Amino acid sequence: MNKIKSFSFKPMSALTVQLLLIVVLCLSGAVLQGNGFLSMTHYHQVFFLTILFLIYFAMLYSFRLKGLLSHEDTAVTMMILLGVLLRLSYVLLSGLYDRQHDAGAFTGMGTDFINPGHIGYVEYIYKFHKLPDINPYTLFGYYHPPLHHILSCLWLQLNIFLGVSEALAFENLQILTLLYSCLCMVVTWRTLKLLKISGKGMYIALAFLVFHPATIIMAGSVNNDMLTILFMSLTLLFSLRFIRDKSLKNLVFLALIIGFGMITKLNSAVLAIPLAIIFLMHFISVIRKKDKRELLTWIRNYAIFAVIVMPIGLSWIIRNLVRFSEKPGVPVPGETSPMYTEPFSLWERLGIPSLSQLHLDFPFHPISAKACCNTWAIMMHTSLFAEEYPTDLSDILLILCQVVFVLALIMAVLTAVLLIAVLLNKQTCLEDRVFLLTGYVIMLISFAAFVVIYPYTCSSDFRYVTICLMYISIALGLGNKYYLQGSGASKDQGSQKGATKKAAPFLMHLINGGILAILLLIQIIYLFWERW
Repeated sequence: MNKIKSFSFKPMSALTVQLLLIVVLCLSGAVLQGNGFLSMTHYHQVFFLTILFLIYFAMLYSFRLKGLLSHEDTAVTMMILLGVLLRLSYVLLSGLYDRQHDAGAFTGMGTDFINPGHIGYVEYIYKFHKLPDINPYTLFGYYHPPLHHILSCLWLQLNIFLGVSEALAFENLQILTLLYSCLCMVVTWRTLKLLKISGKGMYIALAFLVFHPATIIMAGSVNNDMLTILFMSLTLLFSLRFIRDKSLKNLVFLALIIGFGMITKLNSAVLAIPLAIIFLMHFISVIRKKDKRELLTWIRNYAIFAVIVMPIGLSWIIRNLVRFSEKPGVPVPGETSPMYTEPFSLWERLGIPSLSQLHLDFPFHPISAKACCNTWAIMMHTSLFAEEYPTDLSDILLILCQVVFVLALIMAVLTAVLLIAVLLNKQTCLEDRVFLLTGYVIMLISFAAFVVIYPYTCSSDFRYVTICLMYISIALGLGNKYYLQGSGASKDQGSQKGATKKAAPFLMHLINGGILAILLLIQIIYLFWERW
């Protein structure tokens, strides 16, 4: 027994192991791309990755025989490692321009061309060693805040310095988003751990984010979405930490996270709204204590927060206002675009989607507003299959896609109800309830408002609300904790009456089974869908 215990990861050592694995494997991805992997035939690429996964499963089986997987941190680390391998495989098998959003193009140092899109934006900084000095709203993609593009430029320069060709250096831009996606898994684990979620609840909740196709596909993106999601997930984690430990240190961390999130993408500031409510609740409680010294301390602390977050977070907005008299916004394709949804009623766009809008027979995003203009239908399509509209799927794969899509629709409703139920549960502390519930609602409201202000089908893409996956992970974790596990379940259910007492565990088992079925089937679909 003592020998087995010596192998288990303690909380901090598990975190260290996970971070080391992520960094090593991400760098290995860059090395593989630079050592002929990309020039191999698809057959040989798949063979190589199959060997990698066989090694992983052999290690997993060995851990199981030794009893190491009975230790939660070890099991979690192995799950995260599998998630890293899936993301790495996707990046290695997907090119720079595959399934991208607003990617643009590059032409290299040998030209003075200024190219559009996120790749062009990175190239501009790399080529001219400065932020674009043109009006960012005159060239597509340049209106975004620059943090992601600056980091990408630095990574690009490091590649070039190490002797990597320009074409391969740009291909390696995916390694950064791979890193961000992998780190999101770790942040989710730490968040679930902070909420005292363990056992089966931990595994299912974490698996939901680790194996969800959106987080895997976005690992190969080159835009700023994945870094934005990382900052938003960190905001969730450190806000929950602040609720438990109202210290200046946590406040400073939050200020930096929100500030850097805003200069990655402005919509990351949405989570500052529920956090502001928590600040207000806390400040009111300080006032009620009538302790002048403590009151002055917290006035100072919140002033420090504002002094940090405002200059960082608002710097891009102020720069554009001063230099170009431009207010924050998004350039739009115009009314002639087939994606334009303004001619349709608000109910058609934001109401409950009809069966014809859901396209159960072919559950993929058709791009054209005439084919589908409903925000929630498009959101569900793109959550599973991105903005893909395959025309050559086999009958078996199409049936699997239909089954997964219907299951996903059912689970989306059930998990949303579950989130509300666990956050209204008395076992969830008041500040957690307020922060998480208002955050989730505000996220969906801001998404709906975005679709109304920018009425195009592309505005309904799931990538704008991918952070909601973390909320659902929390709901799954707390649901298992309250309704299926330990004393928490008996305490909560003891106050319930007959049917409700029996229904909650049954529904929780149903949700668990549905989530696991979706995750398994979607991996099978992508395994045989010849898009990787």
